[in-house]
Amino acid sequence: MLWFIVAIIAASIMFFFTPEKAVQHADNSPSFFNKLSQHSLLLLPITVLTWLIVAIISAPITPFAGTAVGFVLTSCAVALPQLHRYLAVIASLTFAALLIELSLYL
Repeated sequence: MLWFIVAIIAASIMFFFTPEKAVQHADNSPSFFNKLSQHSLLLLPITVLTWLIVAIISAPITPFAGTAVGFVLTSCAVALPQLHRYLAVIASLTFAALLIELSLYL
């Protein structure tokens, strides 16, 4: 439960201290570094997703695997603006996986 409280506090701090418009582009021709910085938010979720898939392949399948992949895919959809249209679908699938896990333990 402590990790949940810490996550809420960290998210609140980030919400209050981030600027309204984090990225301002003066020109219409983005350089290589601007393109790289746009996709740098995906670095951590893709790394976690790769580690998670390797862990799932090397171990027996558990009901938690689908939910874990769903959470990581949701963070990938949040990180890339092009994937925002899939956010509701991915979050719904993650919620369904959570409900399935809950039904297994009741």
